[in-house]
Amino acid sequence: MFRSAPQLVAALALAVGLVLFVITLVRIDLDETLRSVGRLGLAFPTLLLPGVCWQLLRTWGWSVAFPDDARPPYYYLFRVRMATDAISFFTIRGITGEPLKVVLLYGRVSPHVTAASIALERLAFAVMSLVIAGVISYVAVRRLTMPGAWDAVFTLVSILTVVGVLILAVMARRRTGHYLGRVVSRLGRVTGRSLETSRIVRFILDVEDVLLDLLRGDRRRLVILTFLPVVCYLLSALEVWLVLWAIGEPIGVTAALAIDTFVRLASIASAAIPGGLGTLEASNAAPVAMLGLGGGGVLALVRRVKGLVWAAVGLAFYPGVTPRSRRAPAP
Repeated sequence: MFRSAPQLVAALALAVGLVLFVITLVRIDLDETLRSVGRLGLAFPTLLLPGVCWQLLRTWGWSVAFPDDARPPYYYLFRVRMATDAISFFTIRGITGEPLKVVLLYGRVSPHVTAASIALERLAFAVMSLVIAGVISYVAVRRLTMPGAWDAVFTLVSILTVVGVLILAVMARRRTGHYLGRVVSRLGRVTGRSLETSRIVRFILDVEDVLLDLLRGDRRRLVILTFLPVVCYLLSALEVWLVLWAIGEPIGVTAALAIDTFVRLASIASAAIPGGLGTLEASNAAPVAMLGLGGGGVLALVRRVKGLVWAAVGLAFYPGVTPRSRRAPAP
């Protein structure tokens, strides 16, 4: 019996992943996949290079998101990022990894500063990834020959992107004042309670203060966090292109970007499934088959191995929590 709702959700998510994993194994050609894996040969280390660059750049983006006077060393941030990604890989992404970053940096940076840097980096990558996914989906519908269902999926992504960008544009028009602070004040007036006295609410408002200062401050930071997601997106698509090229299934740039876009969307939808079991395999194999190509199984296998390698690296270099007495003062 399940003792709590999270246990029930985790069990259901794992069951869905197992079903998708079995379906993927049934639908792909295992013999052809094994032959294609054999053709990779010495090219396999090269296939990991885009992932290495991606991890280094994402860590740099997180480093840039810190205030200048509270930025931890890059090497330590890399260890923290690898460790938390490893834990997230085997649990629920985001819910586990992001709070753990605050804990591991607790002795070096004030918690609300760390939380704000995480939010800023995540926000930048989420917004830019949304825009890129919308553009790629529009181009894919116009240039790629896809079955009707896939055509509808990418069309829907394009529409949702336009709606999301419009909402963000309305929010970005106001460059002064606070958002959560006004909401808390209005709720306090409605309920007749002083919500600001709550430690949790106060922490959230402190995070908002730091986040807005970062957003409205250094333009160089915003420029980096605007273009960095584009580079990381292209690196991820390059990985798709390299894998299929290595097994003799070359594709165009638009196809590689479309495949990677669908994988990203599936990854978001399957965040509750530990390790992306089943969804990783299905989301990589399905769009490749949709384009009438072979090699979807190999692409899924390479990305599964890559995920396990990075998880092992993160666990091997897991940093300890710095004692509170050594914590740097808050800016």
